Amino acid sequence: MRCSLCGRKMQPSAIRDRVYYRCEFKEQEAALYPGLDHPRTVNLREDIVCRELDAWIARAFELARLTATITALSAASIAASTAPIHTPEQAQARQAIKECERKLARYQATLDAGADPAVVTQWINDAQRDKDTAQKKLDALRSTNRKKETPLTADQIRAITERLGNIAQRIQAAHADKKGPLYEALGITISYDNATRTATVRSKPSIPYRYSECPRGDSAPNDTLVIAQGRLYLKR
Repeated sequence: MRCSLCGRKMQPSAIRDRVYYRCEFKEQEAALYPGLDHPRTVNLREDIVCRELDAWIARAFELARLTATITALSAASIAASTAPIHTPEQAQARQAIKECERKLARYQATLDAGADPAVVTQWINDAQRDKDTAQKKLDALRSTNRKKETPLTADQIRAITERLGNIAQRIQAAHADKKGPLYEALGITISYDNATRTATVRSKPSIPYRYSECPRGDSAPNDTLVIAQGRLYLKR
């Protein structure tokens, strides 16, 4: 979740038993973005966004779209079985490196603009240290071998969706903590425009699929189907 004004990640915080994503723009941030007209605090309620997001995801499994979705998932499953391994941990490390690089560029521009060298130098050192840490983690993850998954056929995927029943209800009824892996596997990113009160959602899957069944053998909410390496676009 990012603020469209400054591009920074919005931070979650609990307010009266609800989760809000917040972008606080204090004096330190104002110094990094001179001339930017940014409210002191931008808030976005999580459940409002998730409700619409879950409905959008579930549209892929509506009867009229189901065959096309299963075909796309089957093709993605085959592609994932032969593609290089990209784990969620690697994606997080790469994202951390990019974030640090953006910070370093902003800090250098702030320094060139005449900001206090002692303060900005500390920011630069902290960002560089975080970047080095993320790079070491990424290098270590690259050297770790991981077994690739066996592709799922279209018939297997159809059988899984039939056992799950009403997928829209399952997604919407699941606790927010349980839906995190689904959003992550789909590569969900959200940009919030406070001026228009609009949240723009994009999906770019980037990790291999995985499928597991509840150890009890029934079609409980623990059933998981996540396919990536391919892309599925839904138009509203």
